[in-house]
Amino acid sequence: MIKVMIVDDSPLVRKIATDILNSDPKISVVATAASAEFALEKLKRIHPDVITMDIEMPGMGGLAAIKQIMMRQPVPIIVLSAHAQKGAELTIQALEDGAVDFVLKPTGSLSGGIDHIAQSLIEKVKGAGEVKVKEGEREKIRGVQETEQYYKRNEKEKKYQGTYGHYKIVAIGTSTGGPVALKKVLFPLPENFPAGIVVVQHMPPIFTNAFAQRLNTQCGLAVKEAEDGDLILPGRVLIAPGDYHMTVTPYDKKSRVLLHKWAPISGHRPSVDALMHSVAREYGSRAVGVIMTGMGKDGAVGIKELRKTKGRVLAQDEESSVIFGMNGEVVKNGDADEVVSVDTIACRLMEHIPIYQSV
Repeated sequence: MIKVMIVDDSPLVRKIATDILNSDPKISVVATAASAEFALEKLKRIHPDVITMDIEMPGMGGLAAIKQIMMRQPVPIIVLSAHAQKGAELTIQALEDGAVDFVLKPTGSLSGGIDHIAQSLIEKVKGAGEVKVKEGEREKIRGVQETEQYYKRNEKEKKYQGTYGHYKIVAIGTSTGGPVALKKVLFPLPENFPAGIVVVQHMPPIFTNAFAQRLNTQCGLAVKEAEDGDLILPGRVLIAPGDYHMTVTPYDKKSRVLLHKWAPISGHRPSVDALMHSVAREYGSRAVGVIMTGMGKDGAVGIKELRKTKGRVLAQDEESSVIFGMNGEVVKNGDADEVVSVDTIACRLMEHIPIYQSV
């Protein structure tokens, strides 16, 4: 039984969310709170497995509450987010501060749109129930130090002694836990990284743009939400927009991304499988595929195709994952060339795709 606390200043939201979650025999709402302050007080005597948190509340607010909870009594937190741009920006901040996932509040009248989110809320609460959060989840990015050391070695010698192929593109797929994990991968990479990077992060529209904008202010790389026809360029990161599949064109021409409104693949749009299939077809052995934390199996089939075409596959390990689902499936299938910590992925990419190509 997953014990849940619901934190929201709206009595109606608390009532409807309680009814939704209690309708599942594996979930029990053990407490509700109308404010962040009340929630922190209740946490002293109630120990829920999962918390759902509204961000925009009077008083302390959801963001401050998430920081306090992660410092005092770490619990998996799912944010209840508004659709608007401000809601998207606050949600991205909440994920960085320790929340593991988010669910969109229904648009229009609450009662009219609740069926749309009921299944998602139950599914994500169950997923969060498997998460083992740690105090200080917002730790510094350890991969930076490793990557800096790599550069010092190569800057001095101006050469690369590796035996790997000349890769032209990095394709990354992730879901739950991805926003923080992606930052850990992208932040250490330099602005002159020699390959283009394409990313599928499971997020709805508006949120992918807010996420890309935030990463762009935090990383040396140029990060943007992909638009149809955008060029794949060294040092540029293109993130698939919510509700669009993203594929790539051949590497020996002017490489671009294409956006599609195909039906969901593996239950998702954008889908990691759609991206990886196109990368395998168009780049083959000149591609590196990275599969990271996330619920479900999206990406496993596409990664298998990439492996068949001699592309290299990195999988985030279980220890550093919020959910060892998507990456776990790839590892279970035997399709990962390397299984590494999220803090090591940037350094491994630099070893496979060095700035200095000639010896």
